[in-house]
Amino acid sequence: MNRIVLAASALFILLNACNEKEDPTPGISVPSTYSFTRDNESSVSFSGQTDRLNMLSEIKSYLGNGDAGQALDAAKLNNMFSNENNAFSDPDLNASSKQLEDKTFLADVTFYKELFEAAEAASEAVVANGAVASAGVSGRLQRSNGNYILVNEKGWEFTQLIEKGLMGSVFLHQIYNTYLTDDRIGPSVDNVNLVDGANYTAKEHHFDEAFGYWGVPVDFPAEIPSEYNRFWANYSYGRESLVGSVTQLKNAFLNGRTAIVNNDQDILDAQVDIIYEEFEMLAAATAIHYINSALTDDNEGDFLHHVSEAYAFVRALKFSPKRSISDAQLSTVLNSNFGTDGDFWTIGDGDLADAKSTLASVYTRLADIKNQL
Repeated sequence: MNRIVLAASALFILLNACNEKEDPTPGISVPSTYSFTRDNESSVSFSGQTDRLNMLSEIKSYLGNGDAGQALDAAKLNNMFSNENNAFSDPDLNASSKQLEDKTFLADVTFYKELFEAAEAASEAVVANGAVASAGVSGRLQRSNGNYILVNEKGWEFTQLIEKGLMGSVFLHQIYNTYLTDDRIGPSVDNVNLVDGANYTAKEHHFDEAFGYWGVPVDFPAEIPSEYNRFWANYSYGRESLVGSVTQLKNAFLNGRTAIVNNDQDILDAQVDIIYEEFEMLAAATAIHYINSALTDDNEGDFLHHVSEAYAFVRALKFSPKRSISDAQLSTVLNSNFGTDGDFWTIGDGDLADAKSTLASVYTRLADIKNQL
C-alpha cells in the first residue's frame, strides 16, 4: 500500500512540475503591424505623443510667418511651448494636458526660449526696415526657389533650428532617456496589472509611448501618407533606401512590443539596443544628407537653410546615452566644422567636408554611401 501511495505521489509531483513549466498564457507571434490587443481590444495608446507632434507642427507653421516677412510674437511661441493661454489654432491641442516644454531636455529649455526671443526681434527688424541677414546681423535671405528664410546673427534659420532641434531635445530625448530606460520597461516594471481604466500594463504603455514619438503609421506602408510626412517618420522614409531606417526600426519596435507581451526581457533589451542605434544612425545619415546639399549650394539662403538642418541633426546625436560619437568629436563638429562656436558665417573651406568625414568614420555603415545620402 505504501509503495502505491509513494508511486502516486511521485507521479503527481512530476506532472505538477511539468505543468509549472508551461506558460499559462501562451506567447504571441510578431505581428506585421503595430497592433496589439487584449480581449479583442487594442492595448496600444500613445495619444499624448501625437498631441506633442501636432504641437510642434503648429509651432513650425507659425515660424513660417517670420520667413514670409511677418512679425513673430515670442510670447505666443512660449505659450505654444508650454501649452498655455489657448495658443494653438487646434482647440483639441489647447484642451490637451500635454506640452512640449516639460518634456524638453532640461538644459535646452532656455536655449529654445532665447531662440523665440531672437526670432521675434529679427522678424520685427524685417518688418521695420526689411533687414537683410549678413555676418553678425539677423534678418532674411532669399533662397533660389524664391522663398525667404529668417536667420539670427549666426546664420541659424529659426524655423529649422527650432523644429529639428525639438525633434532631438524632446522626441529623441524622451525615447532614449525616459521611455526605453529600465525605470519604464525594465524587469521590475509592472507587466501584469492593467493601468486603472486602461487596457494595457504600465510596461506596455511606456514602450508604446516611445513608439509614438517616432510618428509613423502603425501599418508601415511602403509610401508614407502625407499626414505622417513630418519629423522622424519623414526622415526614416527618406533614408530607407540607403540605410533601411524604416525596416530596422519597424522590426525592433514590433519585436520589442511582442517581447513585452511574452514577458521576454532578454529579447526586449536586445531590441531596445537596436532602437537606440538606428535612431542615432538616422540622425547621422540625415546630417550627412544636408551637408551634401550645402556643399553644392551656390545661393547663400540655400546654404544657410541646409546647414541649419545639418547642424540640428548633428546636435540630436548628443541625446543618446549609448551614442557612438565621442563628446570631443561632437564638440569639434558643432563648434568648429560648423563655424567658430556654430557661427555659420565663419564656416571655412573644407569644414563641412571634415564634418562629413567624421560622421562617416564614426558611423561606419554610412562610409560607403556618404556621397549618395
